[in-house]
Amino acid sequence: MVRQKRLIAGLVAAFGLFALRGGATLPSRTAQQILESADRTRNGWDEFVVDIEITNYRGETADDVSRYQVFIKGTDKNLVKFEDPKDRGKYLLTLDGAMWLYLPSASRPIRITPLQRLSGNASNGDVAQTSFAANYDAVLSGEEEVDGQRAYVLELTAKTKSSTYRSIRYWIAKETSLPLKAELRMGSGKVSKVATFDRYEKVGGRMLLRRQVIIDALRKGQKTVLVFGKYTPREIPDRMFNANYLGQL
Repeated sequence: MVRQKRLIAGLVAAFGLFALRGGATLPSRTAQQILESADRTRNGWDEFVVDIEITNYRGETADDVSRYQVFIKGTDKNLVKFEDPKDRGKYLLTLDGAMWLYLPSASRPIRITPLQRLSGNASNGDVAQTSFAANYDAVLSGEEEVDGQRAYVLELTAKTKSSTYRSIRYWIAKETSLPLKAELRMGSGKVSKVATFDRYEKVGGRMLLRRQVIIDALRKGQKTVLVFGKYTPREIPDRMFNANYLGQL
């Protein structure tokens, strides 16, 4: 009996080496650790500010351009400042999973959801929820090749209802831990958007995302391009993430 148990255990261990799609060996890191490494390309420091320009396209024609300045502190504090003259005084605040929109004309901030559109195909959560590791549980489903790079394929499931998408399939380069592609799914499981992360640049000794493209999977010919400009690490006071303080910024 002991001998039989040892044989079964050996077969299970051997099979595990080829359990991933394509016969790939198991990684030395867990799926959640791989996800955390990928997050660092969008969150270079614990506290920082980044400029984002969003351009929407219909076909190959630019439809409109909008600009934002984003203040990020940790994984649960995020403030989006609207920079265009017509939107001056508007702010989008994310705090502990809750999200508010502040309008100069309103008496108080308005509670909103991450899935509401900010600009084109870019939802509030695409800009304001910058940590996938904080918002999703990850499972490694296999390995695939994306644009000539070997990549881990992660299946992400939302931890809470406040997460932007119910689930995500996420491709992360094995060699560099850089995100390559993501399928963003609705509650039904249907893919609503496809995001590609196609440009990186070394900033302050680390590789950070410079360009992301979001393609609408439900409406043909529509895409949104996010360009991440100046990254500035700096201390950000907690009062900036207070919904009652937004009118004083």
